[in-house]
Amino acid sequence: MPFRNGWLYVLALLVLTFVAFWPSYLSQLPEAKAAHHVHAASAVLWTILAIVQSWTIHHERIALHRKTGMAIFLLFPLFLVAGVWVIHVEATTLAGDLTGADSKELAQFGFFDPLANLGYAFLFWGGLKHRHKVHLHARYMLGTVMFVVAPIVWRLLRGYVPMIHDMPFSYPFAVGNLTAIGIALYLYKQAPKHGRPFLLVAAIIAAQEATFETLGRLPAWAPMFGSVSQLNLPFLLTLTGIVSLGIAWHGWVAGARPSAPRATAAA
Repeated sequence: MPFRNGWLYVLALLVLTFVAFWPSYLSQLPEAKAAHHVHAASAVLWTILAIVQSWTIHHERIALHRKTGMAIFLLFPLFLVAGVWVIHVEATTLAGDLTGADSKELAQFGFFDPLANLGYAFLFWGGLKHRHKVHLHARYMLGTVMFVVAPIVWRLLRGYVPMIHDMPFSYPFAVGNLTAIGIALYLYKQAPKHGRPFLLVAAIIAAQEATFETLGRLPAWAPMFGSVSQLNLPFLLTLTGIVSLGIAWHGWVAGARPSAPRATAAA
């Protein structure tokens, strides 16, 4: 069974999440928007589920592993809906002030967050499709929590290292992304035969870094991203929920074991 101590590493990641997000979010909860609260809660619950799933399977609690695993069909749609809600909030904030001091940076996240949601969805789908292939299943599901590594790193740097806090955001942002890419490639090299989920993680994070520094800086991009605010939010979230359920259903069906052919009755 791969990653016997994986639950410990994910637990450490969860602890670091609270430390990293304390200065900019947790210490200012009343000021945050509802979308951020739902997104944070869904991310924490998903991480806890990853810890539970890793612990149960490595302690031979297979029945419990399967029962708790059913929570993915609730948490996956919740996480995607919350992610799209945050994107809509960002676009709305940007549309309200396209020339503000933080507008340029906010516009650049117009690529970062959608790529993270798409990567998470694809890895989740892969985890369901390959749920009967232990090595691939474990790597796809572990990959779903790796998109938080970069935000943890850059928030730790900006929140607790004064000299970095005063630097342009692109520097800690790049350090966070490179750290996440390095971890993904290291995990891939441990078992290249089964490592394609980690290659996918590395590629998506590399795309986040590249688009943040290139397309995200184009003057025409800010109003384009801001126009997302014009989409009807209830419709957008409902559509996201329906699509997420479709992804979960398709992954489950695609990963079903073929039924054994029934023997033809003797004439």
